[in-house]
Amino acid sequence: MGTGSHTTASSVVRTALGSDFDKLHPKVQWRFGLSSADNRCQLGVGVMEEMRHSALVPPPVLWLGARRGLFPAGKANDVPFTIANYAYVDDIGRETLAFVRRFAFAGKPQGMNSIMVTPARTATPDFALDYLGYSSDMIVHTQCSVDSDGSLVLDSDAPRVLGVRIPQFASALTSAREWWDESEQRHRIRIDVTSKTLGTLFHYHGWFTAEDRSCTASEIPEDAVPSRLVERE
Repeated sequence: MGTGSHTTASSVVRTALGSDFDKLHPKVQWRFGLSSADNRCQLGVGVMEEMRHSALVPPPVLWLGARRGLFPAGKANDVPFTIANYAYVDDIGRETLAFVRRFAFAGKPQGMNSIMVTPARTATPDFALDYLGYSSDMIVHTQCSVDSDGSLVLDSDAPRVLGVRIPQFASALTSAREWWDESEQRHRIRIDVTSKTLGTLFHYHGWFTAEDRSCTASEIPEDAVPSRLVERE
């Protein structure tokens, strides 16, 4: 696994956390310290041990979410997946960290893309913006924090769909946690999407290993860049 130090450029998560970034486990710092100035990417492979969703999620929502790359709609255990991270400066001038995930469900693979950026309109942002889906159909404000064991916690508020905010009481909130498993020597991740009225809508947890490699701006693949870039901060 690559553990090389990063440049002085501030990654999206480092900017959001400020001095708390140093409280992250070193392996988690490596994961989220990636910035556009590094000219590197991270490639990971692993297994999602459980992927499930509530029966209350309507089938059309599942179909649309999977088609647009907003979330995986399958239900299965031990699903192989890949995760690739690319850091760059977007066309609006914002520091960006892209997450390109692909899940090898039996029958038909599914994807989930998210683009995390540092807000341009806030002088000292303590949050990040997440654009979700292949075309950035959703945007959420994500608060970053550090757990007592050095894991990163990402809590996202009610999403905006095509720029329209959904009221929190009618919307799902996302909580994600990524940490380093010392006993297994690999990264772990857990994601829960919950509704105050409907309970847990989606749950995923699993593990992966990752390495970094050289990657110039011209080598960043098209699927790491949203097909439609709208500021919508």
